[in-house]
Amino acid sequence: MFDILKVFERRPDHPMATVGEAEAVLALLEQEQPEAALEQLAIWARSLRETDGFACDTRLAVVRMIDESARPRVAAALAEFFAHVHHRDRAQKRSFALLHAYWSEISGAYARCLADHEQGRKGAARIREELPLALGRSLRAAAQAARLRCLRYLGIEAETWAELSRRFACGERLGIDDKPFVAYPGEVHSSARAEFLKVLGLSLAALHELPPLQIELASRVLERFAISFAWGRQAKPECNFAIDLSAPAPPGPARSAAAASPSMRYFGGGPALAKLEEIERLSEANLLSEEMRFGKEFTPAQIVTVIRHLRTFLGIDPPRRRYAREGANADLSVVHGFRAICQRVTAIELGAAVAPGDDSGTEGKKRAAMRLLAEEVESHPETWLEKDRSEWGIGVDIPPGKGEWAEPGVACGVRNREDAPWSVGIIRRLEADESGHLHGGFWILSKKPVSVWLRVIGTEGQKASNWETSTGSFSYRYMRAILLPDALKWHEHPVMLIERQELGLGELCEVMVGEHTRTIELVELIEEGADYLRVGFTWRVPEKR
Repeated sequence: MFDILKVFERRPDHPMATVGEAEAVLALLEQEQPEAALEQLAIWARSLRETDGFACDTRLAVVRMIDESARPRVAAALAEFFAHVHHRDRAQKRSFALLHAYWSEISGAYARCLADHEQGRKGAARIREELPLALGRSLRAAAQAARLRCLRYLGIEAETWAELSRRFACGERLGIDDKPFVAYPGEVHSSARAEFLKVLGLSLAALHELPPLQIELASRVLERFAISFAWGRQAKPECNFAIDLSAPAPPGPARSAAAASPSMRYFGGGPALAKLEEIERLSEANLLSEEMRFGKEFTPAQIVTVIRHLRTFLGIDPPRRRYAREGANADLSVVHGFRAICQRVTAIELGAAVAPGDDSGTEGKKRAAMRLLAEEVESHPETWLEKDRSEWGIGVDIPPGKGEWAEPGVACGVRNREDAPWSVGIIRRLEADESGHLHGGFWILSKKPVSVWLRVIGTEGQKASNWETSTGSFSYRYMRAILLPDALKWHEHPVMLIERQELGLGELCEVMVGEHTRTIELVELIEEGADYLRVGFTWRVPEKR
């Protein structure tokens, strides 16, 4: 309905002072390349946040127009960012800066609409019904900017927490923090509280321990399930985390939070944990429907790995450092990649029947097996700086120009002197400062790793040897493995690394050791890494002949 009073309202001194003028300005951007257009849209959003004199409904209408115009450009910039997500090169940095600036500015523009309404600015009553959407989009955009920082291992800034808490507290005062809305077309209902809980979950999920694509997967999981988190103004068993809305600080354990105060809010995984457990179970059995898989780019093993990680860190008793660390200042040789590690750790010479396609005598099979081992070295060691260590951990600084491949989940061989044997570890955390310097930490899996070959012989009742007997021909599958004899067991099972591939739990494999073999059964997937799977197995009792 036309409001005649608006005719007499003073217009702000701004090129987008009216919806019509905003449409004309945005139309000019249609000729721009997506990156240039997005950069301009961020500038316009900042100007909408900073310029006084807008009526509340006009400001919100123009901010929404900017947001909707930016969506296809954001999608293009995000695709470019993920095309370089493993490289930390200039292209990735450029995409990051562009997206982070836009999301920060559009979040602030929506927040200005809320602030104007709360202060009773002109037109405040006219946007009352749209306040849940404005608050939700402000929190969503701020969370997207925070997620982007996590993807570059920068962490979430204190100022971001101050802004998020301030905006959510405003929503509580306005009584809209739990009002449902649909943020964008095609989405399900959300609420400001759900959007706030998503970024709280991101903060607590130890994302610096995940590789970039798993960080993206974790954020998608939280987008779906954060709405089921427990929440309250009072501490209770299922709310084991807390955040102070009056402090510019991230959430933390409720047990370490200050005494209850009006600004303290408590939350926890609550019903979401049971839902995550069910998703993990279905994914482990490869039974997830297409719409439940969070995207076609994620494998069932990745989904299991990420959900297990989220359940660990968002559960009732999240992990804490168990081993004391002592300072160090020494060079550390680091080689990465599953095959490169196999070529350096202790290797057991292969024995009979190990070479694919070779059915000649024992000596011929041995020669073929040795040809498989005599491969070109996959990578050469880099020298990093060891800063501290514990019994099973090493903290490192990564020198400039080194570790361009480094990210959590990458398996490495490490040693601190030339005559020492190689240990096997996984980069468990990675953090970057604003200047781009990287700091990381290794979890040492084994100090006595052994490289072997496995021959996959099928599952019980469907062994390749049975096929050989019935058909006169056979085809075995071979894969590398690294035994970890001193590693912590997983659910009472010994652990090893195998090359990343489609894994059939329950498969039987022969471990090639000299002229003899021992049979193992793969019983549990623990996690999927960059080029390996960490699995639990059991030794099978040899069959009587």
